[in-house]
Amino acid sequence: MTRALTRPVSGLFKLGMKSRFPGLAAIGAMAVLVAAAIALMPAGPASAHDYLVTSSPAADSTVTAAVPKVTLTFDDIVLDDGGHGALVQVTDASGRNFETGCASVEARNVTVPVALGDPGAYRVTWQIVSADGHPVSSSIQFTYRGPKASAGHEGALTKCGTSVAAPKAQATNAPAQASVSPTVIVIIAIAGGVVLLAVIAVVIVVLLSRRRRR
Repeated sequence: MTRALTRPVSGLFKLGMKSRFPGLAAIGAMAVLVAAAIALMPAGPASAHDYLVTSSPAADSTVTAAVPKVTLTFDDIVLDDGGHGALVQVTDASGRNFETGCASVEARNVTVPVALGDPGAYRVTWQIVSADGHPVSSSIQFTYRGPKASAGHEGALTKCGTSVAAPKAQATNAPAQASVSPTVIVIIAIAGGVVLLAVIAVVIVVLLSRRRRR
C-alpha cells in the first residue's frame, strides 16, 4: 500500500531527483510562480471618492413640472463646515445661472434652491468635499419643459463662494492610512501554502532517494 502511494510522488519529481539540488530547484520554481501571480494581480482603487447615486431631476430626464430645487444624492456622506462643503450651479444653454440660494448639505444629500427660466437644456455642476476629505466635481444635464419662474442671473451667487473647503478635523485625517487588500492577504496565504507543499515534496523526494540508495 505504501509503495503504491509513493510511486506517483516519485514519478512527479523524477526530473528533480536528477538534479544535484532538487529541493532548491522546486522552491525556486514555486517562488517564480508566486511572483508571477502577484505581478498579474490588478491594482485596487487608490481612493474611494464620493460619487453621485441619484438626483432630482434625474440625469438626462425631461421635466414638465416646476422645479423649486435640485437635489444630489451621493454614495457616502458629504463633508460640510458651516456651509462650505458644497457648491452647486444650475445653468442654461446660454450660461445664465438659476440657483436662488447656496447649496445645503445633509448627510449624503446636497440641495440647492432654483427658479428655472425658459424651457430647454439645463446643466447642474457641483463641487463637494468627499467623505475622504478630497474635493470631487462633476455635472449632469436635464431638459426642462415647465413654466418659466425667473430670468436667471449672470454668474454664480457671490455669497456662496467659489470653492469648497473640508472641515479642519476631517482635513487633518484626509490622507488615507496604508492598508492591506483582502485579495493580497489571500494571495499571500495561497503562496505560503504552495511553498509549504513544495518543502514537504522535497522532504519526500529526499527520503525516497535515501531508501533507494539503501
